[in-house]
Amino acid sequence: MAVISVYQRPETVFYKSSVCSKASLVVLVLFVTTVVTPLIIVYRSQGLWIKEAEYREQPNVLFKHQMLLVVETSDGPLVWSSSSIYNSHMKNYLRTPLIKSSETDDNYDGWKDKLQFSLTLPLLANEFVYGASLLITFDYRLQHICHVILEGTGLLQHSSGTPISALYHHADLVLHQRHPLPYARTHSLYDISVFPNSDDSPVKWALSNILNDYWKRNITTRFSNTYTSWQSGSGDTFTLKLEVRYPEQTVRYIPGFWYVLKWAWVQYFSLLAVILFFTNLVKDWVFQNFIVSTWMDVPKKKLT
Repeated sequence: MAVISVYQRPETVFYKSSVCSKASLVVLVLFVTTVVTPLIIVYRSQGLWIKEAEYREQPNVLFKHQMLLVVETSDGPLVWSSSSIYNSHMKNYLRTPLIKSSETDDNYDGWKDKLQFSLTLPLLANEFVYGASLLITFDYRLQHICHVILEGTGLLQHSSGTPISALYHHADLVLHQRHPLPYARTHSLYDISVFPNSDDSPVKWALSNILNDYWKRNITTRFSNTYTSWQSGSGDTFTLKLEVRYPEQTVRYIPGFWYVLKWAWVQYFSLLAVILFFTNLVKDWVFQNFIVSTWMDVPKKKLT
């Protein structure tokens, strides 16, 4: 009759020695090697503790309908702002444009994806446009890991050696950070107007002064991936058209304690498993080949 194996189990063999022996020293060295080697490898590669992380998020952006327009003409600058106080100070250079704007949600996810903006400025006879600067503001919010509320801005500037009658600009509104943001904290320090207060002097409204103050912020927005085209010539109006997209952003932040601990454990354990496998092979070879003195203890079990 044929015989088959219906059950099997390993027999445990104990290799014993005194505490102060070469065998005990081998076990200690292998244990220290197993524990310390992953730490050294991780530390020498990219560090055990992650100090900065990043994630992707679609920002919640809304056009605030606040702006500053400066148009360079053959007869001097023409200006206009959404601030009536500033306009009253600049009566000699003031020219009121016709403005149209709309924001659309292209993918129907509840967040605005694009701004379409057009501006038409009336011109006098023999008045030629050679350049334009437009500064507009946005309400910019992040809500996923880092809670950010700020007033951001985008700047459009163009100058030409010949008269232009129209200017077309396409850009992405992107987030810029000097430093990563702390985790799980509301950052509303820059939820203040980019433009000066109504009681500030007109000097504060100079574009260079506004941009200088804005540049000092840790978190800002700006136009990127810009494409500009223009139409040469002159006429009774100057047209400026702007299309701005609000793309998904990469946000840098300082992670919390549990995230840092999880990342450190993943790095350490992945190397520990590999090194433990090899140190066990070394241990098996040392004791099974009696490289060091030990005695074997095979437990005897009684059959019942």
